[in-house]
Amino acid sequence: MESDVIYPAEEWTISTPEQQGIQSRLLVEMVQHISEYSFQMHSVLIVRNGNIVLDSYFWPLSSEIQHPVYSCTKSIMSALIGIAVDKGYIQSVNQPITDFFPNLAAGMDDLKKSITLEDVLMMASGLDCKDSYLYGWAGLYDMGASSDWAQYILDLPMVAPPGSKFEYCNGLSYLLSVIIQNATKMKTLDVAVKYLFEPLGIKDIIWPTSPQGVTVGWGKMQLKPHDMARFGWLYLNKGCWGGRQIVPSTWVQASTRRHIDAELFDHYGYQWWVDSAGYYMAVGYKGQRIFIIPEKDMVVVFTGNLTGSESLIPKQLLDSFIIPAVTSDNALPQNTADNSRLDEIVNNVAQEPTEPMAGITWASEAEGLAKDGLFLRTASPAFQFEYPSYSKKAEINIPGQVMKMKTPDDIDFSASIVDIPPGIKLDAFGPKIYAKNLETVGSNIEVISNKKISLKDGTSVYRTEITWLWKNSLPIKTILVTAYKNGKAVFVCAHPWKGTRPIEPIFQSLRFK
Repeated sequence: MESDVIYPAEEWTISTPEQQGIQSRLLVEMVQHISEYSFQMHSVLIVRNGNIVLDSYFWPLSSEIQHPVYSCTKSIMSALIGIAVDKGYIQSVNQPITDFFPNLAAGMDDLKKSITLEDVLMMASGLDCKDSYLYGWAGLYDMGASSDWAQYILDLPMVAPPGSKFEYCNGLSYLLSVIIQNATKMKTLDVAVKYLFEPLGIKDIIWPTSPQGVTVGWGKMQLKPHDMARFGWLYLNKGCWGGRQIVPSTWVQASTRRHIDAELFDHYGYQWWVDSAGYYMAVGYKGQRIFIIPEKDMVVVFTGNLTGSESLIPKQLLDSFIIPAVTSDNALPQNTADNSRLDEIVNNVAQEPTEPMAGITWASEAEGLAKDGLFLRTASPAFQFEYPSYSKKAEINIPGQVMKMKTPDDIDFSASIVDIPPGIKLDAFGPKIYAKNLETVGSNIEVISNKKISLKDGTSVYRTEITWLWKNSLPIKTILVTAYKNGKAVFVCAHPWKGTRPIEPIFQSLRFK
């Protein structure tokens, strides 16, 4: 009964696995398996019967860090469409999309005019999208380089009748966000906060907008794993939260059942993947997952940096360890030994390794050591700066780089030391040297600003901002701070994208010795 359901307040209730009918032993084996094979897992969170029974984070990640959920965002978009239908902003999923884009309808043929909102929701528009991993996201880059993302998607040619063929398309999920904003006259993020996130107690959300001011419907959202679990728990309980219906139960049922056969996983609903085993899931790039397993009254959340075939690991862990660990609907006898083993390994994987490891040094400690959120170089020219402590080492790929790291939301930053180019003064390094080098990997390079600033240690540097297109398609912003020291040009740069965590503390903390 609904009255018996446990909902988290500010925090989730914590329980041992055995108290919720789960064997700790298999969870120990799972965390050991992840650690032994060095999978790039960031977290595993299991909620059963409204209680967290496993909350494991792999160094340097923690529960307080917002994590990119990538295409799990699409399932949240689905919930917002259901809310908009319930509140009368949208009539039904049978509406043709021309209702929402009347200014663009004139240029459409009859086949394209027959695309319905349901076709968009289930990735079966018939449009020749080509913006998924199968095509190297080529269409996504092309859309990003266009002057109007919605216009770009709606101008794509038709290759199949609407509703007949599944073709994963990020651009369609962007259209859902445009539809929400057109129908409600509110930004999609504001709709989400008012009708979804605030009722669930979700406060820390990052979700950027397109150049046209539309919330990015297909991804780029960042949430804490505990909040990902809140969303999953809402759906497990048919859209109800503490006695209040947030998402209509009929929408939860309709959106999470099979509507069309799909590639990658078995079936697709309305922006949800549906497994033949009886559960459904929000699926994001690099292993982000929200699994809802109604039969087990359980929600499982994964975050990570899993690429290629490793992105399938979360489902394998769910099927091989987590679901088999659920052996009873009632409490099992307490198992102190396995509970202690589980606590120990969860604590171990969360700690920075004590042994020397390549992940915190470059060349040598004198050349560069990253530890506890501080990068320190003692070799000449010596300098240091603070960085997000949850960042990981990245491969150096440019001559002169002495370090490179990446945050979980794919912001990379680096420090480089090169010879001072002959005849190039400090104020010209960013605009004339760095910007020129970008031409080897991109186009449309524009220096937005280039100004002299002083660091806290008194060093005069130039701060340069550059916008450009990577591979002639993906918009990038680069921030570069350059100093001349001991006959060398030293520059620290980062490539933030709109809506991410602030990267300025790196530059504000830079100082030379």
